Parts: sequence; structure tokens; C-alpha cells
Amino acid sequence: MRHILLLTDFSENALLAAKQVALCTEAWKTQKVIVYHTYNSVTVVDNEPIVVVNEEVKEAKEKELADWFDQIRLLFPPQVALSYQMEDVDLPMGVQEICRAQAIDLVALGITGQTGFAKILVGSNAITLMDICPKPMLIVSHKVDPAVPKNVLATTDLKEVDRKLDLFNLDQVLETFQAKLYVLNVAKKEASAADLAQELKHLHERLDKYHPIYDYISHDDVAVGIEEYAKEKHIDLILSFHKKQGLLSSLFKSSISKKIAWNGAANLLVIPMDRS
Repeated sequence: MRHILLLTDFSENALLAAKQVALCTEAWKTQKVIVYHTYNSVTVVDNEPIVVVNEEVKEAKEKELADWFDQIRLLFPPQVALSYQMEDVDLPMGVQEICRAQAIDLVALGITGQTGFAKILVGSNAITLMDICPKPMLIVSHKVDPAVPKNVLATTDLKEVDRKLDLFNLDQVLETFQAKLYVLNVAKKEASAADLAQELKHLHERLDKYHPIYDYISHDDVAVGIEEYAKEKHIDLILSFHKKQGLLSSLFKSSISKKIAWNGAANLLVIPMDRS
């Protein structure tokens, strides 16, 4: 995680994300962190462009970003190069472009079910950002105190195990932080026994070196089951592989009417399976 993009809306939740990232930078040997804020100066109402951010508002936002940057810069070790950037662009598009231009390894942001990045992570905008972002995303919950992760949960539906584990080097979390790995099987029983056996074989071949604890849950609401398990095991970080319209998308969508289950359980590291 040499290059990290830290998204901010200047909220307390964004500050928690900054604290979480700062605690991990030394172990990750992070070289630079870019603080990033976007806004839209023009919106369209009834097919008519409306200016919602004028020069005065823009200047106020620039000052707010500079002040927030000064607030968080002391959290980071001196060897990390810190900078900030503000753009007049939709957030998903801006994130996608800056990830490419700056060779970003990780995108980090704060979330709560009520304010801050809720406006991004509730509904279609959440799925849009996760679908477009080409890099892993660390989503920091407002209910979790910033800390180096010690208990990590990897959920699996026993599909494409080898492919998923090729996408992300688990050493970046498990070896770096000397974290304990829990592997939670949430696979549905409709898969054939032969297919499940083969995927389980791949799972053990790839993960047994970490000496993980393997578990299985069968819950009518998978998201709630994962949340309950994470709380029971004091999980700090949940790893989830995201595919467009896949498991994570369906969990977010189905949970909106009740709550974002991930938010109350642990921080979430989303690893994209569809990379541009």
C-alpha cells in the first residue's frame, strides 16, 4: 500500500478514516497519501443547468480542505508525503482517474449509516463507486475505534477461490499486522458437491499457511449472519471480493431497508474483481 487515496467530506467519519490509515502507514511502508475532495458546481434540473457552487463557495471549500488537511497531517509519520486535491467532478469518475494517474494502491473513506459518506454508500452511488474503483477500498466504520487490525475475517461463497486470492496479496494484511485470519463460508447449498469440494481444496491450499479458523454459517440474511459472527469474534477487518452485481452488491441493496450491516460490525476492505 505505497500510495493511498484518502477521501474526505470533512466529517468526523472522514477523520476516523484518516486516523485508521495513519495507524497502518508505517507497517505498509506507505510513501504518499493524497487527501481528495470532489464537488459538483453545476447540476441539471428539468434539463436546465443550475450552478450550485459559485466562486465564493468554491473558495470556502478550498479553505475547509486546507484546514482539514492541517488537522490530519500530524497523524502521519514524517516519511509519508502528504498532499491534497479538490476537483469539480463526480466522485466515482474522479476516483477512477486519480487512481490511474497517481498509481493508487488503496482508496480509503469513512462511513456511517446516517451522515457523511452515507450519501455515497447508500443506494446506487455505493455500487457505482465500488464498480468503477479499480483499486481496493478501505471503508472505515464510525462504530470502530481506529486500530491496527488483529482479527481479520474473509468471507467466501466458494466460487472462483483461486481467482479471488490472486487479486490481493493477503500478506499485506495478515503478515504485515500479524493478524489472525477467520474464514467464513457463506456458500449456498445449491452448488454441486464436486464443485464445492474443488473450491474447498483451493481454499485450503491457499490459506492454510496462515493457520486460519474455518467456520460456516447458514442464515436467512447473509449480511446479518456475517455481522453477528464479526461481533462474536471481535473482528477488526472484513475482506470481501466485489464483483459487479455480485454478493456485496446484493448485500448492500438488500440491507438498505434495515441498515448497512457491515457498518456495525467492522471496517471493510473491498477488493474489486472487475478491474479496468
